[in-house]
Amino acid sequence: MMNEKQKKVLITIAVVVLAMLIYPPYIEQLGRTTISGYAFIFELPFRATISASTLLIQWLGVLIVGGITFLLVKDQAS
Repeated sequence: MMNEKQKKVLITIAVVVLAMLIYPPYIEQLGRTTISGYAFIFELPFRATISASTLLIQWLGVLIVGGITFLLVKDQAS
């Protein structure tokens, strides 16, 4: 069974992952110049593409840190 702290950790993880999806990293190639940044998913620059590899690495980091936090806030009484 989950305690209240674990529920809060799961909600926080879900909110952070959703925020990363709404504001993904992008890469825009302008000639020899590469521009990267973050933008609202429906307002990406004209020739920009979402950097899926960066987004997946960020999600992985959030899930690892969130999973560790989830385990650390577990009740010791069980």
